[in-house]
Amino acid sequence: MKSKLKSKNIIPIILAAGRGSRMEELTKDKPKSFVTINKKKRLIDTVIENFMTSGLNKITVITGYKSNKFNKFKKINTIKNKKWKTTNIFGSLICADKILSKYTCIISYADIFYEKDAVKILKTSKIKNGIVMLSFRYWKEYWKKRFKNPLSDLETFRTNNKNQLVEIGKRTNSYKNIKGQYMGIFRIDPNSWKKVKQHLFNNTKNLNKIDITALFQLIIKKKICKIHVKSYKKKWFEIDNIKDYNLFKKSINL
Repeated sequence: MKSKLKSKNIIPIILAAGRGSRMEELTKDKPKSFVTINKKKRLIDTVIENFMTSGLNKITVITGYKSNKFNKFKKINTIKNKKWKTTNIFGSLICADKILSKYTCIISYADIFYEKDAVKILKTSKIKNGIVMLSFRYWKEYWKKRFKNPLSDLETFRTNNKNQLVEIGKRTNSYKNIKGQYMGIFRIDPNSWKKVKQHLFNNTKNLNKIDITALFQLIIKKKICKIHVKSYKKKWFEIDNIKDYNLFKKSINL
């Protein structure tokens, strides 16, 4: 029987280096993850709270734009992506290489909203090898609120009969090729991270400029490790722009 990972062996990594230019004036003087939910909370506060209340306290935040704003956080380790202007989100993740090489980590974007159940699913999963990814159950309903034509933005997300990801991130004109939605939060163990480094670091051009979904597709194509998909059914929001933010504010009540 596979044993559950202990909390002390799981390190949360929050990716918060981006500028968030599509948020316009809201991120002129602060990181994107600092946009407010209400008078007391910002996006990043809820992400941190989700980890803390799940017993995962050794949090590392990868910063970049307006990194000085993170200095006030107590008991939070920060690593600055000094190349945040020219690298993509995977470039920020690479900054945590030493942590990823030693510990099982739960990686979370900072500019999303979800409930602590998402962390619980990843924390308690008995899968020990490979990547464990969350998929938002109600993706179609949500995308219909975000876009007049959801397929103009949606990408492929296909799984096999073992709930393992077999394709992600390609353009499609059919809902048949979309069986879920990557949420911006996943778990990876040290051995799988080392395999990613071994197969991709020296053989992929501009690796630090790709996004995470492109990384997952490379992992699938090169058969580096399995990507297991778990369904998440509670609240989740992706905040890419002002329209997303306004929809989020109307939908949430904290």
